[in-house]
Amino acid sequence: MADIPSKHEAYDEYRQYLLHLGADNTDSRRRLLRNLRRAVREELTEKEWQAMELYYVRQIKMADIARRLGVNVSTVSRNIKRGREKLKKCLRYGAKELLNADMES
Repeated sequence: MADIPSKHEAYDEYRQYLLHLGADNTDSRRRLLRNLRRAVREELTEKEWQAMELYYVRQIKMADIARRLGVNVSTVSRNIKRGREKLKKCLRYGAKELLNADMES
């Protein structure tokens, strides 16, 4: 029975666990947003960013974006998909390099 922690020890361990889960992640979020902006600026074409900004940020439907830009809906969809894939790839494979570069600057 010596291996079983007392109620007080178990409570302290659980409290530490909860504090760890609730730790402030402001710096990590700030770094992620900065790196995401950098990836948008360096990886996306103007057309990809324009379509993504209208769709995700302004929440405009693809058909309305197509009318506004004077292109087919399929073109808007393709630009959004390509941009999303580029950003996903940057965050998946380039995050380590981006974070290292961020730490050095």
